[in-house]
Amino acid sequence: MQSTRILLLDNGSLEAATTLSLRRLSKEVGKIIGHEVYPVSVLHSQKVAPELLDNKPAQIFSEAIQQAGRDGIEKIIVLPLFMGPSLAITEFIPAQFQLHAPKEMQMVVADTLFGVDGELCDILIDNLKATSWQKDKSTVLLCDHGTPIIEVNRVRNLLAKEISEKLGLNSHQPIACSMERREGDQYAFNEPLLESALSKASSHAIVLMQFLLPGRHAGTGGDVAEICEKHVPNGITWELSPLIGTHPSLPRLLARRFSELKA
Repeated sequence: MQSTRILLLDNGSLEAATTLSLRRLSKEVGKIIGHEVYPVSVLHSQKVAPELLDNKPAQIFSEAIQQAGRDGIEKIIVLPLFMGPSLAITEFIPAQFQLHAPKEMQMVVADTLFGVDGELCDILIDNLKATSWQKDKSTVLLCDHGTPIIEVNRVRNLLAKEISEKLGLNSHQPIACSMERREGDQYAFNEPLLESALSKASSHAIVLMQFLLPGRHAGTGGDVAEICEKHVPNGITWELSPLIGTHPSLPRLLARRFSELKA
């Protein structure tokens, strides 16, 4: 695969911890598939000070494509570190590739994380069980970032349904919610928001994090934690689950998406 380059692509962040986590994950995926995997972000990460990244600047997608062209790469394989078909995958990446890639270069994009294999659901269940969750005492809130794309929102809702079925929960759990949403009725499918969903907790709320890597939203003291601190009802305790990106099965899931391209 000397003329092929594999990119593990996340959305990008101004937080150094996100890029460092992406690099760790890229190495783990690379070990499984037997090929080097390059950690690349859609946007933002190139603004992180290199001294916070072991003096190695982060690379965004447009830069990675230009570098691949200079290196004589003929084919790009993108492994999306995304739950579902966000605009970054369906529109931005193809447009950037067309703009920056040599005419002879090809690009193949693997499927996103959510799929019929159910592995993403299993990861979330493991992360839930890593908390102090008790089936009959805890209220589970499956929380994603929020999205302008209804197909991505459906991933949240389908995951909530799968989790409920696999754990034998009642029809009201987990509560599928979003951290935030855009203004306008056309984005109301993101409701309920986390701040209002917290009011439905019985005594102990567990926010099951449908987030991949640490950053401004999901990191320690991030936006999700701040929302919980501000809006949890009096007398209700709460905690956050581990992030999906910390689960040992995630590299294998990404490796599977790579192998599916070769099938």
